[in-house]
Amino acid sequence: MRYPALPSSCIRFGIFEFNPQTAELRKQGLKVRLWPQAAKILWLLLERPGEIRTREELQRRLWPSNSFVDFERSLNKSIHTLRDALGDSAGNPRYIETLPGEGYRFIPIPQDRRSFAVRSRNMRKIDSVAVLPFVSESMDPEMELLNKRVVERVIDNISRVPGLRVLAYRTVQHYRDKDLIPTQVGRNLLVRAVAVGEIFQRNDEVLLHIELIDVGDGTQLWGAQFKGLLVEVLRFPEKLADTTCDQLRSILVPTTRNRTEERRERAA
Repeated sequence: MRYPALPSSCIRFGIFEFNPQTAELRKQGLKVRLWPQAAKILWLLLERPGEIRTREELQRRLWPSNSFVDFERSLNKSIHTLRDALGDSAGNPRYIETLPGEGYRFIPIPQDRRSFAVRSRNMRKIDSVAVLPFVSESMDPEMELLNKRVVERVIDNISRVPGLRVLAYRTVQHYRDKDLIPTQVGRNLLVRAVAVGEIFQRNDEVLLHIELIDVGDGTQLWGAQFKGLLVEVLRFPEKLADTTCDQLRSILVPTTRNRTEERRERAA
């Protein structure tokens, strides 16, 4: 397959950028491994964001008519590989949505985020945040450990955001009562926003709901829901943490340019 009408610049979405000329995907400047077929699918979806690409169309564009392949299996594997590279989820998609019986579409998201950090509705810059341990009714030791590992990793990751003050896990570890008032906790901790969530097990799945709340007026600045198979989440908790963090960080970090790109241009 040839890439149609290749643009001369990278396509940016969220914390990612894709270069159709080289078929390279980068996450905050760092190259992400992406198999050729997955890269072709990503470009086809990015070519017309918001529009459905049917499975039949993908088959025609990706595999010549004289190819002898198990198309259904190959396409499913390529979509799974692409989602894995993006940290995306079929159940709670941020980038690639499955339309059962039809095909797939790329979910349009803002491409031009000019402010450094999200601002609350009263226009206060969100320059400090506390990520509280998730509320959980389960006393299972594995779920308790999962809760701790996910929150710690989210804190570790967003603490690297320049100009953003993030409270350490040891500072917030005791704030996990479901009856806590986020705005009051935020004022006590002297932060502008608080991330709170609830994690629980339902049959063989783990579900997480998380919100970013403005301490000043209690409004929700961002919210999302995630789910995954219990056995997989317990084995790889960093995947749930990174998926959560990617969305939260995309709210707090500009996407028009990244420092790696700026350093590259200055050196050119």
